[in-house]
Amino acid sequence: MLITDENIAVDLDNYLPFIDLGKLFVRVGPVQIEVGSGKGTFLLNEARLRPEVNFLGIEWANKYYRYSVDRMRRWQMNNVRILRADAREFIGHFLPDGSVETFHIYFPDPWPKNRHRKRRFFAMDNLRWLYDGLRPGGRLWFATDYFDYYVQAKVLVLAHGGFRLAQASAPWEAWTSIYSRRFSGTRINLLAAVRRSADEPGDEVQHQEQVDPDRQADQAR
Repeated sequence: MLITDENIAVDLDNYLPFIDLGKLFVRVGPVQIEVGSGKGTFLLNEARLRPEVNFLGIEWANKYYRYSVDRMRRWQMNNVRILRADAREFIGHFLPDGSVETFHIYFPDPWPKNRHRKRRFFAMDNLRWLYDGLRPGGRLWFATDYFDYYVQAKVLVLAHGGFRLAQASAPWEAWTSIYSRRFSGTRINLLAAVRRSADEPGDEVQHQEQVDPDRQADQAR
């Protein structure tokens, strides 16, 4: 089945053994993916501001997935698709290499207990798959209110060697999600990384600061 502009929900079974992003959106444009899109607030706001970009949200919770699909249909968004899937499985097995401009990972479950940390999405295996999915120069955005998780993510990015850290501001829409509002007034830790090109040296490390989301949003507007 060919997905048309009116169809927001993605049935992955129609695209096995891998997903063809060109057929998925039926339009040419760079692709950005949000891992854990929740109710779709970030996707909605960003897609409205950047109609030239194709946005794909991945959400496992069925109630949020259905809510997002209905929301995007009501807003008649033709540059958004929503996929209900395990993000690890999708990115690791069904996403073509070098096909993504940007990955957005905002406020994932921190799994703060030591015995649960193995469940965190930001792990080396997943980072390798994110790297493979990005085009050279593509960006990886990660935000969390949990400092320990931020440190873990930063260590993994540096240990991977295929990224360089970047001093840049995340899209202000990242601070409009239900999770960012829940953490309003809390220091948000933001990590921005860029996939290196094949001939780019691997020894550059840049400092990254904690972000005040309210101030960040005001400046971006």
